[in-house]
Amino acid sequence: MVTHVFGGPDTPKKLRCLQEYLRAFAIALRDQEFACVYIDAFAGSGTRTEVRPGLPLFGSEMAEPEEVTTQGSARIAIEVDPPMHSIVLIEQDSSRFAQLNELISEYPNRKIIARNGEANDLVQRLCKRTNWRGPETVGRGIRGVVFLDPYGMEVSWDTVKAIAATEALDCWYFFPLSGLYRNAPHDPAKLDPSKQASLYRVLGATDWRERWYNHESTRQDLFETNGQAVRRADVNAIESYVKERLRTVFKGAVLDPVRLHHKGGAPLASLFFAVSNTSPAAVALATKMASHILKSGRLSQSRSR
Repeated sequence: MVTHVFGGPDTPKKLRCLQEYLRAFAIALRDQEFACVYIDAFAGSGTRTEVRPGLPLFGSEMAEPEEVTTQGSARIAIEVDPPMHSIVLIEQDSSRFAQLNELISEYPNRKIIARNGEANDLVQRLCKRTNWRGPETVGRGIRGVVFLDPYGMEVSWDTVKAIAATEALDCWYFFPLSGLYRNAPHDPAKLDPSKQASLYRVLGATDWRERWYNHESTRQDLFETNGQAVRRADVNAIESYVKERLRTVFKGAVLDPVRLHHKGGAPLASLFFAVSNTSPAAVALATKMASHILKSGRLSQSRSR
């Protein structure tokens, strides 16, 4: 069996945010007569394997790295208590999908729907074909959480719009800052047509060119080089722009993200939280829960860096 090795040192923080929100979400809506659904667009194998350095108990030459398997987003969602009414797990890779089905078999009492296919197509189809509210739904309707944790720049803007249009889903989006930064070099002259097309597919707009390249950069302190200041300003501009883009479609709320990093400290991704529901009560509840979780994530990040 091929192990699913992914993520950097900040990966547990991302999964912890998701886990805490799903628990709070399930408890908050337990007696509200909503059917609750969880959608994982890039479910992977259901578990994650990380390589950790070995402890040099018998000298450095004996300190071999070890592989540690922990919960992935799929298992986290399945084990949420009280349980979700339905869980939708999507994975395109056939090997990981087979492992995902093995995981699902461990929970015969959970209603889990697994789909092997392209995430954008399946998520858009699900969002558009589901009766999220109205006389044909159970109780007061369907409410849910969708987790977008792509391996790169796979999520299209059409998928983001489809999620927002449900007005029923809260969205955690692990936005790929590193991929975006690679495709948008500091020199706009280096933007070839393929990179421009990739950026448009992910962002659904073309005004990023003016927004990303027309900003000032000043050194944060005496130890920061001019190059580091430019890079930080570029990443800040990209992150701010992404938030503004999300706010054009998510009419409930879009919170400031938590930025996660590679092992070397370079920006990896920003974890955004967005609310599609426009009900004041729903927005207030969702943002209260998510704000607390994101704040805790920022505090733990500042302590560890």
